[in-house]
Amino acid sequence: MTEADAEIDARHAAWSEAIRRGDLDAALAMLVPDYVLWAGGAAPLVGRDAARPLFAAAFAQFELDPGFELEERLVSGDLAVDRGWDVQTLRPRAGGPAVTRRQRVLLVLRRSPSPDGSWQYARGMSQPGPTP
Repeated sequence: MTEADAEIDARHAAWSEAIRRGDLDAALAMLVPDYVLWAGGAAPLVGRDAARPLFAAAFAQFELDPGFELEERLVSGDLAVDRGWDVQTLRPRAGGPAVTRRQRVLLVLRRSPSPDGSWQYARGMSQPGPTP
């Protein structure tokens, strides 16, 4: 495992923990300011600020338990691409059965120019996958 692999794996773990806690500010801090997400059936989400109301609504409605299953990673300099599966369990705060969602994802990460050089999510694309 390379240093970049370890750092990116740590970023994914930190992301999952922030989502589990419903920590909106911590999650958004892991996105570059010009973050773009293409999710199946939805208009593109453009910009970290545009993600705030979407995440806030999800955190208010659900307890989220995210996971990421890596299938492939390509790293070149300050850019990395991860291809795999996003697996999320959503538990409605108002009660009712939990739902597990599995979708294909392609993530582009960019090393931050800040002194800590952390990896941040720059682009994302998802589409529903087959049901298990």
